[in-house]
Amino acid sequence: MTASPRAAHDGDGRAISDGHDVDLAILGGGAAGLALARRLAAAGTALRVVVIEPRERYTDDRSWGFWSSGEHDHTPLVAARWDSWSWHRDGAPASDAVAHRSAGTRYELLRAADVAAHALAAIEASPAVELRLGVHAHEVVARSGSGLRIRTDDGTSTARWVVDTRPRAADALLYQCFAGSEVQHGGRLDLAALGMTTGTAGLMTGMTTDADGFGFTYVLPLEATTALVEWTRFSPHPLPAARLAAERDARLAELGIAPADGGVVVREEAGTLRMGRVDPAGAAEPVVADPPGLVRAGAAGGALRDATGYGFQRIERWAEACAAALLRGEPPLPHPPEPWARRQMDRIFLQALRARPERTPEYFAALAAGVPAASLMRFLTDAARPGDLARIILALPKLPFLAEIPDRRRALVAQAAEERAAVRAAARLARRRPAESPRVSAAPTTSTRARHPESARA
Repeated sequence: MTASPRAAHDGDGRAISDGHDVDLAILGGGAAGLALARRLAAAGTALRVVVIEPRERYTDDRSWGFWSSGEHDHTPLVAARWDSWSWHRDGAPASDAVAHRSAGTRYELLRAADVAAHALAAIEASPAVELRLGVHAHEVVARSGSGLRIRTDDGTSTARWVVDTRPRAADALLYQCFAGSEVQHGGRLDLAALGMTTGTAGLMTGMTTDADGFGFTYVLPLEATTALVEWTRFSPHPLPAARLAAERDARLAELGIAPADGGVVVREEAGTLRMGRVDPAGAAEPVVADPPGLVRAGAAGGALRDATGYGFQRIERWAEACAAALLRGEPPLPHPPEPWARRQMDRIFLQALRARPERTPEYFAALAAGVPAASLMRFLTDAARPGDLARIILALPKLPFLAEIPDRRRALVAQAAEERAAVRAAARLARRRPAESPRVSAAPTTSTRARHPESARA
């Protein structure tokens, strides 16, 4: 990666780096990286900016849902919107579904492909902002004197500042794992059975628990004959994509819209979100501090709300503030820290879900039924008032949450690591057993694998 140094300048948004290839390098062109680059490009910045993204092209591989109370930068791109949103427990009659509506507020959906195209158009029109696809960024180190040196697939370059949005290894209290399909169902999806209408977003339908924990289905009716259906689990471990896809397909079959029933899958999306990130417990070495001039952003920088996984609007607010600072000639900004009260409430809530997964549907049903729509929506969107927090606390059972006031995050993460290590050890033992017996073939048989299902999850 090379670029020709240009002359330094002064003033708002003008190039200021002496002896650097670029003023700003954005590592990762996902939601956060593109949001920042788009704002700088749209503002007509003269800062030399490069976005380094490993993917070769952008596809319609994900979507973002959020509440909106008015116009925003992406309003023209909204793919669908709903006036109400609902919760429904598995096995409960449709009449037990709780639907919420807040005056002036709608739940909206954006497609990744549309958001990316919007950003790419702004970047393409800017002479100062460049997107480099198919390039992996590796090491970032402090440069002698000032700035940072970045090693990539195609060489080395220097930057005054770096905003790093790449995924980063971290532990979490829970993992929100999901697999979804956008399905053309021809009207076969029975929304009434879920307590929904085409104007309702099913945030949590079919809430249930089993031996593997809490699960629910996220149902967004896009049109009368099309819906986005996502099967989601909260798990103490990241779950294999193949397993989630199989469970999603089973859910589509239960709803009568699987391909075997005539449903047509238009696209698929999947992901794993960390809920309640935790520093590694008992790390052998201290975490190395980032060099001066490097800022973490995106999911690895704290963009996602711990208790919900929502992050798109938080990313947009950060990008606006970060771009404004850069345009003033100031260093880039990290995501703002979580307020103490919100951080503690999220931690206690997640610890309670982790401790008693079988009661999780009860907790969410209590919030849906016991908290007014406006209060619950403000809590979920980081705008909660003191009265909203009080309503949340009063709606939930007291003893399970009082028991989680002590901070047990590190202990829970260490416990999860031990459980995962035990599963891996059992899988290794299962693979060795056939070789240890002269009467059994060295290759595990189908029946051997069936007796040790842990190997599929290791």
